[in-house]
Amino acid sequence: MGKIGNFRYFPSFSVGGFGDALRQDFKFNDGFSCRFYSDEFPEKYRHREFLISAGHFLKRPDLYGEHGFTSKNVVMGDSGGFQIASGALKWNPEITPKSFKWLEDNSDISMNLDIPPRLKYEGKFQECLDISLENFKYFADNQSGKTEFLNVIQGNDRAEYTKWYNEVKQFTFQGWAIGGASGNPYRFMSGLCALLGGKEHLNDNNKTLHVLGTSRITDLFILIQLQKSLEEVGSKMMVTTDSSSPDRAVVFGTYYSGYSMKRASWEGIGFPNEPNHPDIVDDFLALENPSFPIINEFDVELSKHVDFTSVKDRMAYTTGMRLHNFHFFKDVIDKIESLVYSHDFILEQSISKDLYKVLHSIDEMIKNDNPNLTFEKYQHLYSKMSNTKTEPKIKTHQFF
Repeated sequence: MGKIGNFRYFPSFSVGGFGDALRQDFKFNDGFSCRFYSDEFPEKYRHREFLISAGHFLKRPDLYGEHGFTSKNVVMGDSGGFQIASGALKWNPEITPKSFKWLEDNSDISMNLDIPPRLKYEGKFQECLDISLENFKYFADNQSGKTEFLNVIQGNDRAEYTKWYNEVKQFTFQGWAIGGASGNPYRFMSGLCALLGGKEHLNDNNKTLHVLGTSRITDLFILIQLQKSLEEVGSKMMVTTDSSSPDRAVVFGTYYSGYSMKRASWEGIGFPNEPNHPDIVDDFLALENPSFPIINEFDVELSKHVDFTSVKDRMAYTTGMRLHNFHFFKDVIDKIESLVYSHDFILEQSISKDLYKVLHSIDEMIKNDNPNLTFEKYQHLYSKMSNTKTEPKIKTHQFF
């Protein structure tokens, strides 16, 4: 299935088992490469985009080279804000120039170094904004043009996202990223409302709108609808997201096997491993046909290079699972895109009533000169889908 709109997915596989295999340039016994973004990989299944994280790899100055990226790839850099908020990376002001240099050396597009107001910084919104402002100023003053930087907005409700936006919009970058929105339509729509209110989607300088860490089917529908609606008003922004879920699922032995658009859910099969299932492993090795289940088209190609006989070779076994999960994830994105861009009659039957209303609200918000009015109209729905309390009523008047 070919691309319909401009929406792009950046797999964030630099951390964990898949990242290790990619940096080692792991090849299966017949020489088939796991580097799905390289010229070695079959063109039909090649995927050029990738996300890497400064928060995990600041001490590795050439992660770009370690992965074997070339000018044919589009590499996005995550600045490390989430790792700071989680405590995995201890904050100090010296991180700012280090992160900036690392991102310029290793990525084509990157987030600014923001401090998210959650996890260990929960309840410290103003402190996070103040530090982020200093970081953004450093990035704005020092950007050389090697990397397209994205201005990041954070918050927990519409008021916070709006305040954050109003403080950071002074800086000129090449796009925007909405933090804290994954799996939370209420926060996503709060951030989007702030950007639309500032007409950022109609500023030709803004090339990218990224939403960090999306893996839910519901979120993918929302972002692809956003892309479609932006295109319909002439916006040049490319909506993007990243996800590590196809890689992380393998930690739990999960091999994606299906999905439901109506329930917005993923399905998976549990694969055995030698430490936990020694008796089952022996049975799998004795199979007359030891191939992995053929779930999608890519699996036909994959079956030529790896199967259950690799169960005792952990790298080969798990890398095969990861390649399957990744391509399955991509296939689902393509199917969601085909539904969103199809006739409304088809879309309405394919998804839940609540999600259908949310998608229409996005289109309405983008095509309304006062996005706050649309937000207020649907905020109970956003809250319901996010398990979030509705914000206090803010009256917004439409004068024209």
